[in-house]
Amino acid sequence: MEELLFYAETREGKGTGAARKTRAAGFIPGILYGVGHDSCQIRLEKKSTEKIIRKLESHNVIASLVLKKDGNEEKIRTLLKDVQIQPVKGDVIHLDFYRIRMDKPIRMQVPIHLAGTAPGLEQGGIMEHDLRELEIQALPDRMPDKIEIDVSNMQIGDTVLVRDIRIAEDVEIIDEPEKTIISMLAPKVVKEEVEGEEATGEAETAVKEETAEPEVISQQKAEERRKEKEKDSQSKK
Repeated sequence: MEELLFYAETREGKGTGAARKTRAAGFIPGILYGVGHDSCQIRLEKKSTEKIIRKLESHNVIASLVLKKDGNEEKIRTLLKDVQIQPVKGDVIHLDFYRIRMDKPIRMQVPIHLAGTAPGLEQGGIMEHDLRELEIQALPDRMPDKIEIDVSNMQIGDTVLVRDIRIAEDVEIIDEPEKTIISMLAPKVVKEEVEGEEATGEAETAVKEETAEPEVISQQKAEERRKEKEKDSQSKK
């Protein structure tokens, strides 16, 4: 996993007002905390920090934080726990860093990457990607930055479950084994074809009814009907 490196320095003040002043000065406010340590208010240079954040596929990542405090610098291994982004402008407005120990397992959401081209897609199938991250537990230096799944053999009707993922023995998947990650579904065309055939049949019937030829009556038949009408008329008198 490529090392992510952030540079920060301590800052004074807590709360919304202090954070607003920090942003006005061109920095991103943040906090550093962890078991056995007091929480520490920090600030990071805006431009360089946002450049790193925008390249991340997940905000739940392991990162090194070089912290300047009282004229000294300390490199701290952390988990970037939370990234707050302003919804309109898209600016990063706050970062949370959690101290980690290299000898203690941690849990993280690791993104899933699909590799290859599934034959089922070429056959008209529909791929549903239900689970895009897996919860992984491992030592920090054993934590994968992604889980890669090869889909080059997936046919229509195939599924990939959590239990199908092969991973190192010292890395544990926390998600339920029966959870579906990917499904290759059959194309949804059969029902549409049937409905189309029914509609066509109804249209053809209507056309036949509209274009049906009128009954042809012969001269003899017409004369017989005239005589019957005259007889009915005389009997009524």
